Amino acid sequence: VMQLMLKAQAHSKGDPDVLEVLGVLYNVSRDYDNAVKTFKDALARRPDDYSLWNKIGATLANSARSDAAMPSYHRALELRPKYARGYLNLGIAHANLNNYAEAARCYLTALQLNTNAHHIWSYLRIAFTCLDRFDLASLTDKRDVSLFEGEFTLPKFT
Repeated sequence: VMQLMLKAQAHSKGDPDVLEVLGVLYNVSRDYDNAVKTFKDALARRPDDYSLWNKIGATLANSARSDAAMPSYHRALELRPKYARGYLNLGIAHANLNNYAEAARCYLTALQLNTNAHHIWSYLRIAFTCLDRFDLASLTDKRDVSLFEGEFTLPKFT
């Protein structure tokens, strides 16, 4: 598949869709530097593509560069403020950096935006456990974001 995409890239004249697929292939192959470069090439053609910004962030985070991923996640969320996946990824990056309170805020925001993302509750429980906030960790079983409003200021979306 990689060889086919490299051929497609050679003939595509920098088509951002081809670059995006190639970047994903580099990422899953753990060739993170080429993935970041390829996503940046795609962004040069589509600078306001929130998904590409998120993919750069995820690639950096996957390569143990969560701190470097933060600006990319923030840009994705500037472009699409109601992007639940972006908040989840930002939360994971914060957790990787031991910023568990900020990770929890991001997870709660993602849950506020996507109430069907049940897997995020386990991330939230882990963050609270790392904070030694077992009182909050036990509340995650209720799966109700409003129970955490006294602890976290979450964005209001209209």
